[in-house]
Amino acid sequence: MIEIIVVVAIGTYLTRLLPLLLKDKLNLESWSEWLSYSSTALISALFVTSFVSFPINPRDLTIGLISLTVVYASYAKSKNLGISIIFGVLAYYLLSIV
Repeated sequence: MIEIIVVVAIGTYLTRLLPLLLKDKLNLESWSEWLSYSSTALISALFVTSFVSFPINPRDLTIGLISLTVVYASYAKSKNLGISIIFGVLAYYLLSIV
């Protein structure tokens, strides 16, 4: 699992670093959309691979779904993504130790 996180972190870092290093050779305006989509794709891949593992453990899946619901509900209430993520992590932790 840690390998996946490292690969995604390197990929995300490189998609942001390489255009800065090669800014003289690249037309950054045409690359901005590609960078936006590639970063979103990498983050989505990390989310999917960390959320679902095989074989599927129903307990872990339930904890994850409840935690995501807490994140969504707290974001809908506060409109603050940072606070929502903290609530989701706290919910995940509390449900994991029960």
